[in-house]
Amino acid sequence: MSKIVDARGLLCPQPVILTKKALEEEAEVEVLVDNEAARDNVSRLGRKMGCDIKVSTEGSDFRVVLSKSEVAEEIKAPTKKSSVVFISSTTIGRGSDELGEALLKTFLNTLTQSEIQPHKIILMNEGVQLVVRGSPVLDALENLSKKGVEILACGTCLDYFKLKDKVALGEISNMFDILSSFMEADKVITI
Repeated sequence: MSKIVDARGLLCPQPVILTKKALEEEAEVEVLVDNEAARDNVSRLGRKMGCDIKVSTEGSDFRVVLSKSEVAEEIKAPTKKSSVVFISSTTIGRGSDELGEALLKTFLNTLTQSEIQPHKIILMNEGVQLVVRGSPVLDALENLSKKGVEILACGTCLDYFKLKDKVALGEISNMFDILSSFMEADKVITI
């Protein structure tokens, strides 16, 4: 019998946290959520944990069934990653916004040419504006993505700035995944 987690009405990242805790105790978990972001975040957690996932719609709610496979039982704790670049603004530094925007663009373009690449780039607050259509650094971020750099944009921040439908690149993420990325990294570089 599966454990049922009723995460309807809970804000990010609570549905993910409750699901992870339930999966640590049970082989199968059914999660009830009331929005697409929570459905996607819970499903992404399940995939990362190696679970089989079934999603169904029940009225305006979603039921996400996560079942651990034998492979999932063997998944070890994540290994350390090289580094994470954290960007929370559309500029580097304080003072002239024009200079700050130019510095950020130069930084990202230079990073595309670097032999050492970060594992992830995490964008929060104003930084999420960098992954939307028309961003002056979208080409650089796309080049980094093609080189295997994972680009995560905070879903709450995108909602706040009303930009979710304009995202052109990267993965819409949540605080649980972002925090996990920071904690797993050997180094976090804040821009």
